[in-house]
Amino acid sequence: MNYQALTDLQWQVLEPLFPKPVKRGRGKPHTPWKKVLNSILYVLCTKSKWEALPKSDEFASKSASHRWYKIWKKNGFLNEVLSKLQDLSMLASELKFPATRMRLPKAQAQEFAVTQG
Repeated sequence: MNYQALTDLQWQVLEPLFPKPVKRGRGKPHTPWKKVLNSILYVLCTKSKWEALPKSDEFASKSASHRWYKIWKKNGFLNEVLSKLQDLSMLASELKFPATRMRLPKAQAQEFAVTQG
């Protein structure tokens, strides 16, 4: 399976499932959930090790990602998120339009060409 980062639409649907980050004093700010989830999805989809996680703005650190992976797997949250992603994927495949082109009658096509010119 190939890895694809979460789309904005997917994240919009998933974000309410995640708790609001709690301010932890003066230390490092909380890693954004979307980056953590992208990191986990990357490792699951590519079947690579946590050490192979690319260093990119798209991903969280390997330590944060692995820590949340273990927590979410243990408490069932990861299954809930993956199930929701699967539902979104099935819905998206059902909404695809046919590959055929829509054709305008010749008179409408000419009128459209004149107004666009």
